[in-house]
Amino acid sequence: MLLQATPELPTAGPGGLNPFELLGAALDKLVEAGVLPPERRPGAEFLAWSAVHGLAMLVIDGPLRSVVGPQMEQVGQRLLDMVEKGL
Repeated sequence: MLLQATPELPTAGPGGLNPFELLGAALDKLVEAGVLPPERRPGAEFLAWSAVHGLAMLVIDGPLRSVVGPQMEQVGQRLLDMVEKGL
């Protein structure tokens, strides 16, 4: 099943794409480059977006709100690594 929802976000940059659309375009380029297997592409933007959004909510309103500086950078990098390896 292919997911079709697109979050309502403001446009960004000269291309007029919102951040979610930019993420989808980046994932498409990963497939074109042979980095992301085509069978893992459908819906990948929802998984990546969910992970990053979840971390953002934990930082804004949750138990990570007191984590700052290098420690927060490390948490953010680990999340991105996890998303990359998971896709």
